[in-house]
Amino acid sequence: MFTRLILFAFLFVACGSFLKASALLWDQTEVRIEMKPDQEEARATFKVTNEGEKVVRIARVTSNCGCTGAILNKKIIPPGESTEIVATFNKGKRQGLNRNRLQVYLDSQADAVVTLKMNVQIPTLIEALPQIVYWSPGSSKTSRHVRLAVDERYIDQILLVDYDHSQLTVIQEPSDPKKNDGLVLTVEPKDFSKLYRGTITVYGSGADGRKAEARVHAFVQP
Repeated sequence: MFTRLILFAFLFVACGSFLKASALLWDQTEVRIEMKPDQEEARATFKVTNEGEKVVRIARVTSNCGCTGAILNKKIIPPGESTEIVATFNKGKRQGLNRNRLQVYLDSQADAVVTLKMNVQIPTLIEALPQIVYWSPGSSKTSRHVRLAVDERYIDQILLVDYDHSQLTVIQEPSDPKKNDGLVLTVEPKDFSKLYRGTITVYGSGADGRKAEARVHAFVQP
């Protein structure tokens, strides 16, 4: 009998939480944002409306990354009213696609009522693939190839490929001579028997004096 009472109480609480969750109507739960190169912060707004008959209180909003935060307009949502959660993303030194998640919890509810997704695309002005070239005793003593691609919306030319000429030989050539689709760097150490750790830095420019750079790390382990 006691076990049944505990099970009934659990089901009652779970049912109440489910009813609260189902009473919430979100205008959207996922957004995709593309940042500008000079933009440091992105924001997205998620609106939620309480379509139930009871007051709902948002207890907290958590994120999967320190780069993502939340601004809550108000925590208590009476029936028929709405509130907004503003998700904020700080770029820092990040590039590429960043998938950020915010989980919203209600009072007396262990599980999140919803997961809000904020997908932020940060342009990579110059992309080097791969970013590391490496020679070890067991690897072939041949050149390595690095492909450079530029985001043509912001960068229109490669100005300089800077490296230690006493340690490396770097040859630049178009990835496809018939197309203007970036460069390929052919990289080779001048001495495979000598320990070396260095960086190849690629500098580019675009309209309005925009500058960009990419780095390729080179390692030789004799």
